[in-house]
Amino acid sequence: MDKKRFAVVEKYTTPFVQLVIEKGQQKNVFEQLHQMKDILDDTNLVAFLSHIGVDDTEKEKSLRYFQGSDSLLIDNFIEVIIHNHREDLFYDILVESLHQLEMISNEFEVTIKSVQTLSETQKSKIIPIVERKFGLQVRSLKEELDASLIGGFIITANNKTIDASIKRQLQIVKEKLK
Repeated sequence: MDKKRFAVVEKYTTPFVQLVIEKGQQKNVFEQLHQMKDILDDTNLVAFLSHIGVDDTEKEKSLRYFQGSDSLLIDNFIEVIIHNHREDLFYDILVESLHQLEMISNEFEVTIKSVQTLSETQKSKIIPIVERKFGLQVRSLKEELDASLIGGFIITANNKTIDASIKRQLQIVKEKLK
């Protein structure tokens, strides 16, 4: 995204996020925005909204499907986007809103890659360690299975990573032997 586009996105995102925080609606709004993002990611709606050949009324109809949520803040926010004919920026505004809410609340989704599924006991032991090491709160835990790790795990959150996999340890040994 270029600087000009990002500046426009921020003009919509920052006041919205500030209002959400002011109203104490972070958790509810974050969950709903995340669901909207998942829908946009799983469909071709992003391309549809940004396509210059699609009539504005059709874009408006598409965005209105997201209204009627539990959050009046989101409904009004979508209305502002429609009113200002910024449907093409909806996805970018959504992503930036999620990012700002994460940064302000310091709550992040944590991804754990491992060879096997972790037990609930293992997860409950890992969460406090991740929170302490990364200096954040765990919003949710996402597991990914990756047989190439051989053993161990990789934890990622807020652009930080802990790689305690056997694969990485073997790479380090290999580099030291060179």
